[in-house]
Amino acid sequence: MKRLLPQAWRWCTAAGCIALAASAWAQTPQASTQQGKTQEGQTQQSYASLDERDRLLATIWELTPDEMVRAKVLLDGPRRAFSVANLSPIEALGIHARSDAERRKYAEKFARLFHADVERSLAWNTAFGQAMRRLYPNEPVVDFGNAPKAVAPLGAADALGVPRANVIEPKPSSKVSR
Repeated sequence: MKRLLPQAWRWCTAAGCIALAASAWAQTPQASTQQGKTQEGQTQQSYASLDERDRLLATIWELTPDEMVRAKVLLDGPRRAFSVANLSPIEALGIHARSDAERRKYAEKFARLFHADVERSLAWNTAFGQAMRRLYPNEPVVDFGNAPKAVAPLGAADALGVPRANVIEPKPSSKVSR
């Protein structure tokens, strides 16, 4: 399995690696022999038309090879003109869903993956904060002592943790009548 998806193993957690391996195995041509003959031929053909990076992305996004092929076509076609460059394959499939049920399927898949990513990000932020406090117990993460004063609303400074001593409140603007 590592031979098939070498880059994915760098990003895995223990539980994630198990899910990634199971998902990757399920998408290999050997695993598709349990499917019907017609579907097997289509899946193997689509799978073969994807390069290693696309197969890895399909696994990460939990898409079948056929879904990944369709997403690539959409991302290279209409979505390229209308969307940001980093639109995910799931978003492209959801935007171009062929039915309400398909749109709901991709929305739920994206929501699950997004939720898991937020959990990973929060866990990382907690670990980083703990590491900073452990390694540098007497230092603030950001030292505003030598920072120049900035013109900013006090509310924005407070929200960002910038000491009020480093803030010059903007003067109220006078409206010009025409």
